[in-house]
Amino acid sequence: MQTSRISRSLLTRVLSVYFLLTFMVTCVHIAGEYFNTKRYLVSELENQQHTFAASLTRALWEFNSQQINALAEGLINIPSIGGVIIRDDNGEVLVHMGETFLPQELPESNSSVSLSEQRGVFGHYSPLIFEFSGQSTRVGDVAVFSNRDVAIERLKVSLFFLVGNAIIKSTLLFLLFSVAFNRMLTQPFRELSKQIDGFHIDDLDDSRIHLADQDNNEFTQVEEAYNRLIDNLQEHQDDLRLTEQKLRHANQQLDEQNNLLEQEVARKTSRLSKLMMDLESRRQDLEQRQYKLEQEIRQRKLTESTLKRTNQRLKESLETLQRAQSQLIESEKMASLGGLVAGIAHDVNTPIGIGVTASSFLADRVEQLAIALDDKSLTQRELKQFIKDTRESTHLLDSNLNRAKDLIESFKQVAVDQTSDALRDIWLCDYIEGVVQSLQPKLKFTQHEIIIDCPKEIQLRCLAGALAQILTNMILNSLLHAFEGIEQGNIHIRAYLQNEHLYFTYQDDGNGLEQEALDKLFNPFFTTKANQGGSGLGTHIIRNLVTQTLQGDITANSAPGKGLRYDFHFPVAVLNH
Repeated sequence: MQTSRISRSLLTRVLSVYFLLTFMVTCVHIAGEYFNTKRYLVSELENQQHTFAASLTRALWEFNSQQINALAEGLINIPSIGGVIIRDDNGEVLVHMGETFLPQELPESNSSVSLSEQRGVFGHYSPLIFEFSGQSTRVGDVAVFSNRDVAIERLKVSLFFLVGNAIIKSTLLFLLFSVAFNRMLTQPFRELSKQIDGFHIDDLDDSRIHLADQDNNEFTQVEEAYNRLIDNLQEHQDDLRLTEQKLRHANQQLDEQNNLLEQEVARKTSRLSKLMMDLESRRQDLEQRQYKLEQEIRQRKLTESTLKRTNQRLKESLETLQRAQSQLIESEKMASLGGLVAGIAHDVNTPIGIGVTASSFLADRVEQLAIALDDKSLTQRELKQFIKDTRESTHLLDSNLNRAKDLIESFKQVAVDQTSDALRDIWLCDYIEGVVQSLQPKLKFTQHEIIIDCPKEIQLRCLAGALAQILTNMILNSLLHAFEGIEQGNIHIRAYLQNEHLYFTYQDDGNGLEQEALDKLFNPFFTTKANQGGSGLGTHIIRNLVTQTLQGDITANSAPGKGLRYDFHFPVAVLNH
């Protein structure tokens, strides 16, 4: 029954696809025949129209209504014509017969046109032109129509032929497929099922299947697979018989082993009694050890409480050290600022002293001029000399007072910035030059040169005090450490903007550092001049200012004899660049 259902299902699906394709092809063929017939009818309408055109035109020219109606009835009686409309030159309908378009749907054209199908009606339109004395006059128009029923009537024979052809082919194909499926699928399935039903587990050789008249197809593969299964069953039966023999032998050995085990159990029972006595003595030993462990645990708890108190004291000591470190860092900042104050005070004293000397000299000359004026002994030469001396003295006063003013303003701005954490708008290049100017007291007794590479047009908003402290500490470290034993050194400071970040490269050509010292460069209290007053907090302050205050990053690179280089950057608000 299953084989019959599979064959019938497969046959049904194949024939369904074929019937569907045949139906589609037949429909397309019928549609093509219909359109060809309709095109032929339109051509026939055009020919009939040409036949009656001359007579109809003369009738319209002569206003012969009786002849017009007669011609219209002649047209409508033609089998291929199902309707006619005749209009005069003013577009008024003279004749309207049969199935047609609405008169207002007709075109207003001076040339013949075919009328597309509407509501199952199609036709041909043509203007009527009367030729008289070499002149052409439009006297009206005519439209003849046919319809879908006429086209289908002409198609009946073709339709019967197409449908009959499709039915005959489908019937023959159905019979052919039925015979083929029965011979190639249904019968082999029945033979296969019949031989499989004759399977007997005790007679495997006779249970093999042998299909006749089969090529090397799927049924042959099923036959081979089934016979291989029989072969495997025979092998498993042989293995099973061999296993049964081994199992009987094993059972005999097991009985012998049971006897031996009973004897062994008796011997081990006596040994267990001795072991129980040994276990009892060991239990007493364990109780003693447990007592000792409890004493050790109590001792460890006492030690643990002592360690907790010690850790608390160490934590308090660490907090004290951290506060002391912060105070040392602040003291280092103030000490650096104090060194600047001393240098600036000395530099400011020089122009002020020169100004005081010039002022005293000018006062003496004014007094001499007053005495000569009172004695009426003032000469023109003395007056010219006084004017000359006055100009020199005022020029000397002006230049030295301006110099003192510049020094004080530079120091004031840098000092205020280094003690303030406020944001400030600065012109970057001018600000860096101001920081370097505030360090002139440290630089004027050396031949070292500071080169600044910075675009003049950069204006930005940042923590200017932190930047000043960073550059000051770097320059002072170079003077103190890098240029030791070097008479003329160079410091190159480069600054540039990139992606809303300010980048700095600080490079000196001093002694440089070994790798071991470079690894400890930013550690607090690390210095190579511990016995010469160095605190070891300068570079630690630099890193804290860059990474914590300015939210940036800093790296250092050095090698012996190659100088020291800092690369650092931090975000800024760019106002102009």
